[in-house]
Amino acid sequence: MKIAHLLLLLGSLCLNAHAADYPTNTPFADRYPPDTITNAQRAREVIQAYEHEKNLWDDWYEAEKKACYRNFFVTYCLDSVREERYTHIQEARQVWLVARDFLRKERSDEAVKTRKENEAKQAAKNERIEAEAAERAKAKKKQPVKTTPSSRKPAEARPDRTLSAEEEKANEEAFEQKQIKHQERVAEQEEKAPTPPSETEQERIDERAKRRAEAEKRKIENIRKREAKAAEYERQLKLREEQKAQGLVNQLNP
Repeated sequence: MKIAHLLLLLGSLCLNAHAADYPTNTPFADRYPPDTITNAQRAREVIQAYEHEKNLWDDWYEAEKKACYRNFFVTYCLDSVREERYTHIQEARQVWLVARDFLRKERSDEAVKTRKENEAKQAAKNERIEAEAAERAKAKKKQPVKTTPSSRKPAEARPDRTLSAEEEKANEEAFEQKQIKHQERVAEQEEKAPTPPSETEQERIDERAKRRAEAEKRKIENIRKREAKAAEYERQLKLREEQKAQGLVNQLNP
């Protein structure tokens, strides 16, 4: 029993030693009642006071920790000062939350108000622009249309002109040259086309040889087509000359 009384007495002395050293004995909520936070200035004042209160209790806690190591009940002393600091900061934090929420709501309301004002200004501007455009269109519609006689005569339709044999041949040759050049470019691009990286060297060589053979085959086919068209053109030209000569004979011998 004597030992229990002794321990209780020592613990009581430890608590009393710390109670006299508190940063403040008045709760934060009593100094800054939450119901007094009715404007932004008061809310900022409370937030600033909370930061100061927290720093005071942090400094007190660091100092009391050092003092605890000089006491007999070190663990009990550390737990006590830690709990004391946590309790006071949490009480002050409840008031800080009210101030923070008040400022958040005020900023949100201000943002909504600003957005609505900007939308109203933009709507008024759009209406003004549309009204001005409508007035200009209306005024332009009322203006009489001025017509001036034109000194230029309408262009007469030109009769279709029959191309001569030489012109037809030149057109066909030009077209054939374009086709040949186009096919040669396609063959060249196909030959230069990159091969898939997964192919082996021999497969790439075979693929290039295949493309070259196909390009050469198309070139030969183009030459044959061109020769066939030239022969057909010569035949048509000869037939026209024979028909023309026959017509002259018929005119001389009715």
